[in-house]
Amino acid sequence: MKYLLLMASLAALTETAAHAQQAEAPPGAEEAGAAARQDGVEDIIVTASRRAESVQDSSLSISVLGGDSLAEAGVTQATDLGAVVPGLTVSLGGGTTQTYLRGVGSFATDAAAESAIAYNINGVYISRPNGIGPIFFDLERVEVLKGPQGTLYGRNATGGAINLITRRPEAGISGEASIDIGNHDLVRLTGAIGGGSDTFAVRAAVQYSDRDGYLSDGYDDEHSIAGRLSALWRPAHNIDLLVTGEYVSVDSQGAATVKRSTLTPVPDDPWEGPSVGDVQQPPTAFIPGGTRIRDDGFNDIDVWAVSAELNIDLGAATLTFIPAYRDTRASYLTYTPGFRFDTQETSQQQSYELRLGNDGDRLKWVAGVYYFDEDQTQLYELQALPIQRSIVDTTLDTRSWAAFGEATYSLTDRFRVIGGLRYSEDRKRQGGFTNAFLPTVATIDNEGRRTFDDISWRAGVEYDAGPENMLFATAARGYKSGGFFPSVPAPNNDFEPETLTAFTVGSRNRFFGNTLQLNLEGFYWKYRDKQERFLGATPSGTTGLLTTNAGRATLYGASVDLVWRPTRQGTFRAAAEYLHTNYDRFVYDVYSPPIAPPFPGFVNSYPAEATGCTLGPVRPYTLNDNPPLPPGVPVPPALLTDSQQSVDCSGMPLVRAPKWSGSAGYEHRFDIGAGHRIVAGADLQFASGQYLSPDFIESGRDEGYVALNADISFESTDGYTITLWGRNLTKEAIHTGGGRYAFSRGVAAGGDPTLFYANIRAPRTYGVTLRAGF
Repeated sequence: MKYLLLMASLAALTETAAHAQQAEAPPGAEEAGAAARQDGVEDIIVTASRRAESVQDSSLSISVLGGDSLAEAGVTQATDLGAVVPGLTVSLGGGTTQTYLRGVGSFATDAAAESAIAYNINGVYISRPNGIGPIFFDLERVEVLKGPQGTLYGRNATGGAINLITRRPEAGISGEASIDIGNHDLVRLTGAIGGGSDTFAVRAAVQYSDRDGYLSDGYDDEHSIAGRLSALWRPAHNIDLLVTGEYVSVDSQGAATVKRSTLTPVPDDPWEGPSVGDVQQPPTAFIPGGTRIRDDGFNDIDVWAVSAELNIDLGAATLTFIPAYRDTRASYLTYTPGFRFDTQETSQQQSYELRLGNDGDRLKWVAGVYYFDEDQTQLYELQALPIQRSIVDTTLDTRSWAAFGEATYSLTDRFRVIGGLRYSEDRKRQGGFTNAFLPTVATIDNEGRRTFDDISWRAGVEYDAGPENMLFATAARGYKSGGFFPSVPAPNNDFEPETLTAFTVGSRNRFFGNTLQLNLEGFYWKYRDKQERFLGATPSGTTGLLTTNAGRATLYGASVDLVWRPTRQGTFRAAAEYLHTNYDRFVYDVYSPPIAPPFPGFVNSYPAEATGCTLGPVRPYTLNDNPPLPPGVPVPPALLTDSQQSVDCSGMPLVRAPKWSGSAGYEHRFDIGAGHRIVAGADLQFASGQYLSPDFIESGRDEGYVALNADISFESTDGYTITLWGRNLTKEAIHTGGGRYAFSRGVAAGGDPTLFYANIRAPRTYGVTLRAGF
């Protein structure tokens, strides 16, 4: 009911404002308005609906960043996006990108994990979170879609999609080059050149980045090179073919986390590296000598990709075919979870999308079929000596296909209805084994095979309340496939799909001769079987990467996006989002096997789970409720008693979901003669507190921040620009993710139950950028 009231209020406000503009317009205002629009808020064209349309004409919940805006904000990789999009949190788990949008995401840390936010480049889905890398260069724009995108984007778009659209080849000859020099010994070189005729054109772009680590021991550095080559061929007036090849290479020390605790002292410097002092975790009953964290981490990633997009205008419809292939090879050693995690992964994915669409006056529609095929290998070693050493060697195969369609029909000149469906089927198979040293070797079979299917949908209405005022209400359902995880024997090594149903009402508006843009949204989301991934104890007494279905969750909130050009020289931007989240039901079991001889110096005690949630009574681990251990592995007598308990996190907020987030900024242009100008701007980003992991302990909570950025540029008519910039000038310690130390579960065992390892954003950075184009 409250969202119906909100919709009615938005309608009343929009109608009133639209009529007021029309009523107050004096003679000649139409011509004046046309002139003002040339200096007003710029229209942004997106293709998120598989057709070109203005953001102001779209009922999608979307944030758009142009290529120039991305460069000015210093966005060169996915982790930088979280600083410029409200409600978005991006961090690194080892060599893997973890993305959360309005609290919906995935603790993706290995090959078995899939993101709930779908990344796409030129319409091609990027399956591996560690395959995203430094590809944010030479972009036309980035579209951040909030909410389920199951109809057009398929599985693994439960919480949204992030679309990267690269710059296309053009006729003529053009190029640009830039160099960024900054503190932490930053050197970044970016260049692009292209040209050709109306029939055939090519474009080549490259980016090289080299930077010391933000942490004191060298971690969180950047060493990468990426290149992209594209060719556009138009053999006839109704045919065009775009072919793109891409290569990415990352060779860095990699990501690391910083220590946080409410019991033991933490460094005064928030960016003190984890290997400083060599022993990060103090000795406990689990680890008598302490857990050693070294500075020998590395992150090596190589990605080769090729894709094509063929468009044929058939008159009644346009045929589009997008074949693609991506080869990702990743090798990294990280201490992100608080102990040694050494992994090698490979992924070969191919996808094919064939669709028809037409952008008619009254009916706009698209329909198609999609096929996805991925083969993966994963080999990782987890060490927390002397208590644990596990080697996991698995293969994962995914075969997915889908059929989809969506249409928008104009019932009148001002009122439209939207409807869409997608059927998806995913077939997954996991093979391989886990060797757990307990201290004798236990071999666990990771075999599994399952098929998942689902029907996603979208429905809605759009109403033009005025020439530049639109109201909309939509409902959509998204789906993320189930799957498998290693370390636990079948049949307990799989998890179910998750679904999210979202209801959105909103209004898109332009006022006062196109100088003021005000977009409003209200949303209500219902989550079912949310997948949560965490480090936890297994029935065999080891620690592994586990996945559980959290049950149900509810999210609701509102957002506002404002762009105002009070003068031709000045632009003010502000965006804010309120978000309320709650786990309606989140109950799962944890295993707390005792630490007993033959490990010398260990005490036979049962560690309590460290969590801010409610713990159930300790109960026996029974073979009736759980699968037996693999053949040949003895069942310790203690394992059958007092080794299992439930954790109830119902009523807690979702992780990485700040209640308030947003940004505000102002930019002013000063003409200084001869066509030259100075452009000065400042902006701030803010977020309230948020839990960083489902452990819900206080040391795993970021208390919020306000970060200030500023820049000043000289723009010459000769085509070059010099910019001085500074980011996070307030030097806020902004934590974006992390997890509790898995072997520090209880005071009874001599450990610190609040020990948490958190990802942290960059400290204060500053530098100069030189850019030239022709």
